Formats: sequence, C-alpha cells, structure tokens
Amino acid sequence: MLEVYDYLIEFGFTKEEVEEIVNNYPINNLIPATLLKHLKSTCDYLLELGYSKSQIIKMGIKYPTLFSYNVDNISQKLEELILLGYSKVQIIKMIRSFPEMFGLSIENMKQKINDLMSLDFTKEEVLKITIKFPTLYSLSFEKINQKIDCMVSLGYTKEEVIKMINIFPAIISFSIENITQKIEDIMSLGYTKEEVLKMCLTLPTLFGLSFENIAKKINFYKEVGLDFIVTNYTKYLMQSVELSYARYYYFQNNNDVKTKNFRYLFCEEKIFKEQFGISKEELLLLYPYPKEEEIKDVR
Repeated sequence: MLEVYDYLIEFGFTKEEVEEIVNNYPINNLIPATLLKHLKSTCDYLLELGYSKSQIIKMGIKYPTLFSYNVDNISQKLEELILLGYSKVQIIKMIRSFPEMFGLSIENMKQKINDLMSLDFTKEEVLKITIKFPTLYSLSFEKINQKIDCMVSLGYTKEEVIKMINIFPAIISFSIENITQKIEDIMSLGYTKEEVLKMCLTLPTLFGLSFENIAKKINFYKEVGLDFIVTNYTKYLMQSVELSYARYYYFQNNNDVKTKNFRYLFCEEKIFKEQFGISKEELLLLYPYPKEEEIKDVR
C-alpha cells in the first residue's frame, strides 16, 4: 500500500486526500497491486483525454470510485455516451464536473432521457441541459416532475418552466423554498410578483445569484436613474455591478449616458475597447466601485 500512497502524493494529492481515497469503497477492497495498476492506467488515460493533473485530482476527491475502474471501463462508458448523442468533447466536459457519471448505468441514463422527453423536452434539449448540468442524471424523475409542478403553482406555465430549465438547468436542483424566498426577496426591492416572475423568466440565473448580489445591482441602477433596465432589460443584470459602475461614470465624464445609448454599458469587452480605447481593467482602476458603507441604500 505504501507504493499507492507514494504514487498519489507524487501525483499531487495531499496525505489527507489519499487517506480518503484508499479507505473509500470499493477501492478499499482492492489489493494494493491491483489498485496501483488501476491508478496508473486510469490517470494516464485521463491525461491522454486532455484532463490536467489538477482536474484529475478534483475528480478523484469528488468521486474516489473513479480509481477503481480500469481503462476498458472508462473507454466503454465514453463509447456508450457517444451513442446517446454526445460528442467526445462534450462528454469530457460533463465528466469533469460530474465524475459520478461513470457510476451511472447507461440504461438508467436512457430512461432519464425518455422521462424528460415525456415532460415535453425534446431529445436535443435534454442533451443540451445535461451538458450544462450533468448532475441532472442523478436526480429522480419524481423530484424533477414535482419541481416543475411547484414552479407552475408559483405562477409560471409549464412551457415557461421548461424554457427556464433549458436556459438554466441547475434550477431543477434548487428547493422550492429557496425559489419562493428569492421571489419574495426581489419583491422587497419594490417589484410586484408579476414583475419578478417576468424578470426570472427572462433571466432564470437570478435564482442562482445571492440576494445581496442582486440587490447591489438593482440599487445601483435605481440610484443613477436606469432602473428601467431591471424590468425591461433584465439580462443585463448578469453583468457585475463593478463593471456597470465603472462604465457609467466613464460615460458621465466623457459622453453622457442617455436612454438611447445605455447599451454601451453592457456591450462586449472587445467591442467596448475597440470603440472607446479603454479596457475593463483600466476602467475598474479609474472608477472603483465604492465600499458598502459609502453606498446610499435606495430601497
């Protein structure tokens, strides 16, 4: 077993991480010689697939069982996933964030695809949302179906819920209590429930942002008289408040921000730099976002 410890530590794992891995079932059932062989062949194969050592370490910590598989097991799973409709590049990306996928049977994955299609997702949509959020394969169909029903009870149509899941699949893993609380929190900033539902339909990732993050952005736009952005151009709330602040005051000192050209605040970095000759980094240094105690609360 000493050779196993030495190999993992040399690869980049800490002593504590090695302890967790070698004591994990089913790895602890393998004899040291077999385990060492699997470790070396698996790590070499993962490196060949394009994973970095740091990525393999994260995958191994998250799913130690990965090291109990041999190269043939991994290669076969890749081939099966390709037959489901994924490209090799997509599979490598999915496994990086969800290595537990190696432990799922291909039959169960096929069933999950069929189940989601029965909820009015197309197969293409199922493949796309599982690429973004492969953890979806670990959720029960009952839980997914129940979550959709709960969101419909909040005021969305089933079609709207499906649209939001297509945009932000991770929403399906959020508790309905957290979703409801986020709606109420945003309403506390001065919006009706209908407005908040519309905002979250346009930008479902709002459900994944902290309320503090959302509030800072909304309060800033209210403070500078651009509060129409929140309800009419909700997607712009994805931009950091630090960048919006810096760009706004850059224009205040150079070209006033008017309703007709407010979109310059949110254009792509490359376009902004080409047109105005200043980078994001330079702007953030010139116009740093003020500390919390310096900001007037407009709620």
